[in-house]
Amino acid sequence: MKNVLDKFNSIVELADKANKAIARNRYEGTTGYGPRFRKMMHFNNRRVHSVGIYDYHLKNYVLFELVNMVGQSKHSIPKELRQMERLILDAKIA
Repeated sequence: MKNVLDKFNSIVELADKANKAIARNRYEGTTGYGPRFRKMMHFNNRRVHSVGIYDYHLKNYVLFELVNMVGQSKHSIPKELRQMERLILDAKIA
């Protein structure tokens, strides 16, 4: 689970870089002001239950619940995390 959270943190850093790049362009080509990508985390007590990224421009999100990691390899990266990364990279291209 730690590798999943590390990968999610790298995706959040990528989203922050994209948000800063959009702000440097003075929000041209966006639907509003403020950060385009938002981090979503849900905690159940002190444990992380789910993580995700929300795109305000497209009104789209990718969510991954950590309960889905049960029985998976310790080093596997879920497809949802790759989808989160793709969501941000596609926005940089457009």
